[in-house]
Amino acid sequence: MKRLVLFSVLGLLGIGALSAQSKTMYVTAKTIEVKSSTAFFSDTLGTMSYGDPVSVLQEYGKWVKISSLEPPVISGWVATASLTAKRIIVSAGTTSASANEIALAGKGFNQQVEDVYRQNGTLNYDAIDAIEALQIPNRQLFTFLQEGRLARGE
Repeated sequence: MKRLVLFSVLGLLGIGALSAQSKTMYVTAKTIEVKSSTAFFSDTLGTMSYGDPVSVLQEYGKWVKISSLEPPVISGWVATASLTAKRIIVSAGTTSASANEIALAGKGFNQQVEDVYRQNGTLNYDAIDAIEALQIPNRQLFTFLQEGRLARGE
């Protein structure tokens, strides 16, 4: 009887260990910041690049705690939208998606939608590209929000 109980407990522990294993996901953005917490203005611990594999450690709302699978090892929080379960192949500076496809996805378009807009010939994305190129330090954004008594985005 004692052996049956012992084997049952060991079996349950083994099943629990297997289900606790993390899953592998991949970065879907050109670069992402790995944060110390889920707050927007939390410290940046490092950055990861398109296609980098990560191990998912914990999920919390729209945030995922990850650990990089390649050196240097970085552990922290990233937005769920920055990851995909689909493996992204990156080799010799190329990816499984073209730079144009990545740019279109960043604007919320797929190739078919973009083609329809381009047929009209009246759209110019220079202003959007200029806005996307702006880099405002988090400290400056935080000060702006505090002085304006605005929500802190957390």
